[in-house]
Amino acid sequence: MVTKYIGFFAATALLTVSGCTDLTEFDHTLRAGVNIVSTPDLSLVHTIENISEARSLCPLPGCFIVATTEGTVIRFDSQTYEQTGSFIVGSPSSSGYFEMEYSPTESSVYVIGAFGQISELHVPDMEVLDNFSLCESPVDIEIGTDIEVAYFYVAGATSKRIFEVRLSSNIASRSCYLEFSPTCMAIDQTQDTLLIGTVGETEIVSLGTGPMRNRIMDDFPGILAIEAIPDDTVFCAVFDCSKGLIATIFNYFPPYAGSCWSGAVQIDGDIHYMCADPDGYHVYILSYLGDNVSRLISYNCWNYLIEHSTDLQGYPIDLEICSGGTLLVLTAE
Repeated sequence: MVTKYIGFFAATALLTVSGCTDLTEFDHTLRAGVNIVSTPDLSLVHTIENISEARSLCPLPGCFIVATTEGTVIRFDSQTYEQTGSFIVGSPSSSGYFEMEYSPTESSVYVIGAFGQISELHVPDMEVLDNFSLCESPVDIEIGTDIEVAYFYVAGATSKRIFEVRLSSNIASRSCYLEFSPTCMAIDQTQDTLLIGTVGETEIVSLGTGPMRNRIMDDFPGILAIEAIPDDTVFCAVFDCSKGLIATIFNYFPPYAGSCWSGAVQIDGDIHYMCADPDGYHVYILSYLGDNVSRLISYNCWNYLIEHSTDLQGYPIDLEICSGGTLLVLTAE
């Protein structure tokens, strides 16, 4: 996952935030577009323009959806890129709808909506199945790829907690306090572990039986964005150093066996978004360079090379990958 909540505000400079739960207003209407980009060469395939107040993306079987701050979800066909529906799912909120996650187990999408509520939407008709609240300011949702896992995880910023939530009931079963407010997280289901970026030091949470337990990761720089590599025990992260570094994380659970990460490569820009390719080799990072230009790169997490790079007009707002490998890049003018 990435720091969507913080990154969106910093990137666009369209919001004034006086607190995590205060209402905020846009200075002007946000006009966004979805760039459809092929992998791994990053060639532009198509652009869907002029999506009012678009805030986040979510790929689904045969389609993808865009959530807006107007409380709507817009559905597009993943082959023709034609709009196939628009659905009201909640109240307008300039501080909501920045995070969506698909649960194949439930055939549902979970979205952080207005006033910190989380909504569960049925796929593909986007019917609202449930609205529930776990904390004041949820900032990330993580659903594992293993369809047998009965839980998903929510990070709360002001509460400094990670909540384990049952997919079947949307009720929290366990929680864990952190030392710092979380901003992003990724799950390694093989090791039953969450690796968490925070406003302070990186933390790890064990998800095995019994109480959830956290540890401070003293040997790690701050994490700005992180993704788990599918079907492996490896993470990739953008580290907060003097400039951003993308690196592959092999060893993260104490005691370490050697270095914690390998293949660190400097990348330009800030406000980073990341997604992992199902091929198990590539991650893609979207960063803001300034002057209304975003950069998309392809990083091979096994040979540690930036293989491709392309620049796109606009501020970065979200980045997702479809099951077939096509990237969805949301930017705003």
